Amino acid sequence: MAKFKFVMTLIEYLKQEVFEFDWDEGNSTKNKKKHGIETHEIEEAFYSESIMPLGLQIQPVVSEDRFAIVSETSDGKFLFVCFTIRDNRIRPIHAREANTKEKDLYE
Repeated sequence: MAKFKFVMTLIEYLKQEVFEFDWDEGNSTKNKKKHGIETHEIEEAFYSESIMPLGLQIQPVVSEDRFAIVSETSDGKFLFVCFTIRDNRIRPIHAREANTKEKDLYE
């Protein structure tokens, strides 16, 4: 399981009013196939008033900075989203329903 470290810069980044997303054939379909999560749900998670940043991924070590959030969609689904930021655009890497531990942290 990945581990994350709190970073203040992520909170500042998430205060934006508008986000651009980086979708391609690979990351726009895999979350739906693997976890039943639609791209619009992932985008919606970033606009939630109650978004909770988990921070910067520190384990396992990856070549590109990865961040994570837990957030609730308008239909009450709790999502865990791992993403990177490229050219100030959010590129979702992995999204799934949050597990019990993540939901407890969120609440």
